[in-house]
Amino acid sequence: MIIEASKPQKQPTGRSSMIQSQKEEPKSSYGKRNFNKSHQPTDIFHTPVKKVSKNVYHLSNPEKAYIVLHGLIGTEAHEIAHSIARDARSVQAILNKKDSPNPFQQSHEMKGRWSKGDSKLTDNHKYYLQKWMHDGSLKSARQAWNRLNSIQKLLPISYHPVRNFLNANGKFVRPRLKSEVSDTNLGKRVAYCTQYRNFNFRKVLFTDESSFQLNANNEKVYWRRGAKPPTKSKANPNSKIMVWGGISYTGKTSLFIVKGKLKAPGYIAILKNKRRDMKALFASRRIWYFQQDGAPCHRPLVVRKYITRWLTKNILPHPPQSPDLNPIELIWAQMKRLVEKKNPKNRAELLAAIIDSWNRISREDIRKVIDNLPKKMDKILELDGDLL
Repeated sequence: MIIEASKPQKQPTGRSSMIQSQKEEPKSSYGKRNFNKSHQPTDIFHTPVKKVSKNVYHLSNPEKAYIVLHGLIGTEAHEIAHSIARDARSVQAILNKKDSPNPFQQSHEMKGRWSKGDSKLTDNHKYYLQKWMHDGSLKSARQAWNRLNSIQKLLPISYHPVRNFLNANGKFVRPRLKSEVSDTNLGKRVAYCTQYRNFNFRKVLFTDESSFQLNANNEKVYWRRGAKPPTKSKANPNSKIMVWGGISYTGKTSLFIVKGKLKAPGYIAILKNKRRDMKALFASRRIWYFQQDGAPCHRPLVVRKYITRWLTKNILPHPPQSPDLNPIELIWAQMKRLVEKKNPKNRAELLAAIIDSWNRISREDIRKVIDNLPKKMDKILELDGDLL
């Protein structure tokens, strides 16, 4: 018997072999390749969870479903966290909101950080934004966005157009603190400005006290986004020095360093110490005026008697709550900027910086603030006595 040899079959190569091998592989009911050779019984409480890499911090939806289902049957949070290799706090957060309408809602969706409406403002949106900006009821861009979306007749708008519109028209800042002047003092300020608007302030000596302290932080610096916030060294403890000084159109007195709390006897001692300096400024004038504010140490009768007897008989009144009507306040402000630039580290350096800043005040600086006083009075009259 003759047996014919079977003809060797040609093995497929290349892409055709890959296609044929894929066709022969068993597939799951969903049409995908089934890598599990043995089929396991289906159980909703054993839903397979996709393992995530370590750099993924947010829970996936399958993981959230796994947590919610196991939470319904009373599984503890730490047991669920151990089974999916997740932090127990994240699992507990999902369990806490499993009874909410949408436990899978992301936190950024609740905060409104992403677009949830139209990306262009309509005229009606702008109308309400301008109205709220005018009456000062807006506290933040997010509050404005929430208020717009709460109005039923308006189309839903996303957050970013609202924020951009507000930034284009201004910015949110902290209000500048401003002292309120009583009605009585408003009338006194108006009466004073009306009476002395045309007065010759070149024959007036303006006196006052001011305090300088360490760790002043009023100078602005530029901060670039992304860089570390700027810092400034702080001295400890906070040391404070009070000084007295006087200015006039012809010059200034020397500074007096005040020690302790200033009362009437101490204030009279300052006037005695600086009497020659004050009289030297008005050596060419027979008539000159002395002005001081209404501080408690200035009001006693004994102080007024000393001024009228040993300095000058003319005391120029000063209205209450009126630091803007004393030119020396602007000199103090200029000095404090100079002191802060030196950044003193201790009391000795602070005192040296104060004296140096006083010496750097020129006669032109003093004359400028004195000559500007009548213009300030006109502005105060326009404001009906309010502070500038």
